[in-house]
Amino acid sequence: MSKIFTSIKSVLTNRWLLAAIVALIVAAFAIWYGAAWCIVIALPIIYDYYVGGNVARRHKSLMAKYKWWRVTYAVWCALVFALVMGVILHMLIFRWNGIFLLTIAVVFAYALWEELKRQSSLYEWLYDWVHSIIFATVVATLIQIYWFQAFVIPTGSMESTLMAGDYIIVNKTSYGPRVPLTPLSFPFVHNTMPLNPEKQSFSTSWMRDYRRLASKGGVERGDVVVFNFPEGDTVVLERAAESYYQMLLSNEFGRSEAERRRNIAKQYTVVTRPLDKKENYIKRCVAVAGDTLEIKEGRVYTNGELESEIPNKQYYYDIYNKTTGRVQTNCLLRDTELKNYADTTRYRLSLSMGYAGEALIPHSVKTNWTLDNFGPVWVPKAGESIELNDYNVAMYGRCIAVYEGHTLDKRDGKYFVDGAEASEYRFEQDYYFMMGDNRHGSLDSRFWGFVPEDHVVGKASFVWFSVDPNVGGVRFERMFKAIK
Repeated sequence: MSKIFTSIKSVLTNRWLLAAIVALIVAAFAIWYGAAWCIVIALPIIYDYYVGGNVARRHKSLMAKYKWWRVTYAVWCALVFALVMGVILHMLIFRWNGIFLLTIAVVFAYALWEELKRQSSLYEWLYDWVHSIIFATVVATLIQIYWFQAFVIPTGSMESTLMAGDYIIVNKTSYGPRVPLTPLSFPFVHNTMPLNPEKQSFSTSWMRDYRRLASKGGVERGDVVVFNFPEGDTVVLERAAESYYQMLLSNEFGRSEAERRRNIAKQYTVVTRPLDKKENYIKRCVAVAGDTLEIKEGRVYTNGELESEIPNKQYYYDIYNKTTGRVQTNCLLRDTELKNYADTTRYRLSLSMGYAGEALIPHSVKTNWTLDNFGPVWVPKAGESIELNDYNVAMYGRCIAVYEGHTLDKRDGKYFVDGAEASEYRFEQDYYFMMGDNRHGSLDSRFWGFVPEDHVVGKASFVWFSVDPNVGGVRFERMFKAIK
C-alpha cells in the first residue's frame, strides 16, 4: 500500500505535470478573458518556476554577490509582510482609522530588521504563513470574481423560496462574469471595510469600462438573479436599507426636492458608490428585455401569458369562512397552500389590500397602479426605440440619464438628449423586471424600476448552509438545496 501512495505522490508532485496543468489553466483563462497575448508571457514564467529554475538561481547569485540587491529584496519582503500582517492585526485589534498607517509602519520596521538580520525562527514561520495567505487570497479572489461567490440572504423578500439566513452560491458563469469596474479593492468584502461600515473598501482612482466575459446564456424569465441595487449609487449609511431616491420623495425631510437633499445631507452620512459596489439584491426575473408585463390581481402576465408556476410564491390573503362567518386577515399563504381553501362553498379568498399599496413607479405620472394591479409596462431592449414624451420620460428617464449616461432635458416642450433635439431614444442595453417571491413583502422593480444588464451579478444556484436568524439554529433541511 505504501508503494502505491508513494507512486501517486511522485506523479502528483512531478514538475512537468504541475507545469502542464498550470499552463493549461492559465491559457484557458487568458483566452476566455480575451487576452491571449498573455500566454506568450505566462508560459516561460510557468516553465521556469516549475522546471527551469533559472530565475531562482540568478536571484541566489545576486543575493550572494551584491549588498544592494540583498537590501532591496529585504525591503520588498518586509513591505509585503507589513501589508498582510498589518492588515490582520489592524482588523483584530484596531478600527479602520488613522492608526492603520502607524500599524503598518511598526510591522514594516520589525520585518525589515528581521529580513536584514535573518536569525528569528518566529519570523520565518510567520513569513511562511504570509506566503500561504497571499496565495490563498489570490486564488479565492479569482474564483469569487469569475466563477462562484457566496452570499447570505438578509431579508424575507424571497420567502419561501429563500429564507433569511440562507447562505447561497451564485454562479457567475451563467450570464458571463463581469470584469471588475473597480479593480483596487480589499478582498472578500463588498463595499465597506470590516469593523467600520463608514470606511469604503475600494478606490475609484482606477476605473474600468463595463465588460462581461463569454457565457452559455443570458437571464431568462423565472431565474433567481443576484444584481446590484439600481438605486444604490447614492446611500444614506445610517438608513442603508432604504432607497435614497425614495427618501427624496418623502415629506419627512422638507417640501421641495432641493430642501430634502440639504436636510438629508445635514442629518446623515451620504456616500456614492460605483456600479459594481452597489449593494447586492436577489429577486426573481419575471420579465426580460422586450417583454410587456402586467400584474392583475397579484398575478404576473408577460406578453399576455400567466407566469410559470412558482410553488413557494406567497401573498397575504383575507380568508372568509362562509360556514362560521369568521374572517382571518393578513394570512401569509404559499401558492401550494391555496388548495386548502379551494372549496368555494366554504371559503372566499381575497388579496389583503393592506399589502397592495401604491406602486412608486412611474414617480411623476398619476396612475392607479398598485402592487397587485400594475402596468402594462414595456421592458426596454437594446436596439429598440421609444418616443420621447412625458409618460415615457417618467418611466424610462432614469434608464436614459443614469444607467446609460446621457443628459436628458426638456425645453419649450421639446426633448434634448446630450444637447441635441430628439423625438425618440434608442436603448443601448437590455433591462429586466425583478420581483420577490414574497409578493407583498418585497421592495422590487414595482418600486425602483428596471434592472440594467450591466448590474447583473449571477444566477443563484443552491443553498449550502442555513441558519435561523431568530433562534440561531442550523436548518439542516435547507442545506444543499437547489434554487428553483
